[in-house]
Amino acid sequence: MNENAITKTLLSIWPGLTEYETMLAERAHNHALCSCNTPLLTNRIIDKIIDLNVKQQTIHNLALRLNRVIDKLPTDTQAVIRSYYRNYGIAANIPAQAKQLGIAERTFYRHLDRAATHVAHRLEDIGINFFTWQDLLHQHPWIKDSFMRQSQPNQLRKIPRQKALNH
Repeated sequence: MNENAITKTLLSIWPGLTEYETMLAERAHNHALCSCNTPLLTNRIIDKIIDLNVKQQTIHNLALRLNRVIDKLPTDTQAVIRSYYRNYGIAANIPAQAKQLGIAERTFYRHLDRAATHVAHRLEDIGINFFTWQDLLHQHPWIKDSFMRQSQPNQLRKIPRQKALNH
């Protein structure tokens, strides 16, 4: 895995980090509330709350670092990055996005390349490189699993025509 692969992976999960962090915090809070209904906090509940808080803090730190790096990009490049990765870079309609931003498609691609290079160098400067990324994934394999599931396009359930007509 090279620096561009790490950068593209981090950029693809970047839009969902804040939502994921919030979800983890809510789950920890809900576990704490549920524990109020029992006379004793069990070790299992305490461990779960601690685990969720550690995960939430890990995601928070990663999001904070990525936001700082992205905020250092030129404004027009930030707009391209935000547009492209808004939906985790899945099935991005680049011609439509470029038109919406008022730039040529080729310029859009140049901004993406420039951003990937800049982000890769800035991540290296703040200590996120191949080895720290591998270490993070080794210590927290749930990150990869969570975002692999999150980045999969949702399958639309098809409603059989007869059922749809009856309802």
